[in-house]
Amino acid sequence: MSPRAHWLAWLALLAALALAAVFQPAGRFRAPKLVVLLAVDQLRADYLERFRDQYQGGFRWLLENGAHFPNAAYRHASTVTGAGHATISTGLHPSNHGIVGNSWRESGRGAVYCVEDERYLAVGGPGDGASPLNLLYDTLGDRLKAHHRSSRVYSFSTKDRSAILLAGRDADGAFWYEPDCGCLVSSSYYGDSLPAWLTEFNGARPAAVYGGRDWNKLVDDDELYERMSRADRFRGEGGETVFPHGRPEHGFEDTLAATPFSDEITLAAALAALRAGAIGAHEGPDLLALGLSATDGVGHRYGPFSQEAMDNHLRLDRGLGRLIEAVDEAVGLENTVFALTADHGAVPLVEHLQAEGFDAERFDAAALWRSAEPEIDNCGAGPAIETVERASGAQLYWNDRALRDRSITRSQASSCLAAWLSRQRGVESVHTAERLAAGGGGGTAKFFENSFFAPRSPHIQLHLRKYFYTGTGTGTGHGSAHLYDREVPVLLAGAGIASGRYPGKAGPEDIVPTLATILGFEMRREPDSRVLREALVRGPR
Repeated sequence: MSPRAHWLAWLALLAALALAAVFQPAGRFRAPKLVVLLAVDQLRADYLERFRDQYQGGFRWLLENGAHFPNAAYRHASTVTGAGHATISTGLHPSNHGIVGNSWRESGRGAVYCVEDERYLAVGGPGDGASPLNLLYDTLGDRLKAHHRSSRVYSFSTKDRSAILLAGRDADGAFWYEPDCGCLVSSSYYGDSLPAWLTEFNGARPAAVYGGRDWNKLVDDDELYERMSRADRFRGEGGETVFPHGRPEHGFEDTLAATPFSDEITLAAALAALRAGAIGAHEGPDLLALGLSATDGVGHRYGPFSQEAMDNHLRLDRGLGRLIEAVDEAVGLENTVFALTADHGAVPLVEHLQAEGFDAERFDAAALWRSAEPEIDNCGAGPAIETVERASGAQLYWNDRALRDRSITRSQASSCLAAWLSRQRGVESVHTAERLAAGGGGGTAKFFENSFFAPRSPHIQLHLRKYFYTGTGTGTGHGSAHLYDREVPVLLAGAGIASGRYPGKAGPEDIVPTLATILGFEMRREPDSRVLREALVRGPR
């Protein structure tokens, strides 16, 4: 080879290496030692801005060091815990992962709770056995273990469905709080006994410290709380409406879910796993998933603009700060990637909205379904007591056998009743199973299509007017396709993440494919989801 040819060959090689550095394939990222997936139940996106100046812990660190996607929302209508956690862990819509709600009706099975499984027993304490077998697709943890045999996957939550649906089928353990023992339990699906470190944790009676302990404000500044939330005593709140909130000496275990203390137990269990070397200390990358449920319990009872919600959020900020410090000590932040999101948002307390001048209402869905009974007769599908298997909230399931006995198809009954329902006060649109199965809808209909899985989904679903909430009495909730229920935080930080504020549209569906890219493998993506590439560090690491 001539000197000139030799020189040109070297130039070509250097150019190829430069291109390879810029256009780094997914598998060339240096995989972190630990992935921490944080799912905060009912964490509305606006919490991050409302309380930003008060942060001292985890939220502050994530916002200052992470990639924040402020324009993030779910692309499905089933904004409930089960569906949201399954979407977080798989990156898929309920139409594909199959968890269409916390529960549903299913032909041949009747009422089904999303993680129920009578073949298994509770492990580590009282309770019911459960499994992820209703989940129809792999979670991030499942794919991680398939690619790295030494990886460990653990999840913790107050709720069984949160822990199980975050963990998946092949996890090393999913653990949740059981009020009857004030401890964390699991299912025999994941093994016949608890790990030694968790048995030791339970032996210290993690809930006992909260017996008789009042829930007081974290910050001794009444003016601050009223300025950043509202008056402590407010119409429509449930339970004790003012601080301090007393805890009984006995039977307090059942009340912890609607206090910040439930998250403290979940976080303490995760710290026990870290300190025992159960997570973050293996050759392959590990996954720690936390379903932090207190925001949901507090939000349902008091509403997202209550002083209780504010205090819970500030306490969670401090708790996440302690978790991040422990991860830094055990694994190193340079070896860890964090992802934070929520399973759904929430509608503000109806009474709060009314005081702010909005047209809001506690909508009596039960009365609507009662008034529909004569129309069901007119449609040839009556009497409703025989042909309607369940009508509750914004959903109706038909009894298919009873409809066949009357020689009317479910499609005919639904179409007829939907025409009447669409004319009723408070109803914005009506979605039948047949229309959703056909696809092609736009706007709100697309959110319902992304939630639709034919064997499990309701046969009729209502989309109520904005700020019309079906919960009667006190408190508030979620479950609609309105933005206040779909809009949630999306935050990434740590290994492989370029910090900044990214205005592009995003959603929780994007988190798993993005984490998979960092971990060196691919996950199935929805047509409307994406890898959040703008937040990934370019080139070799």
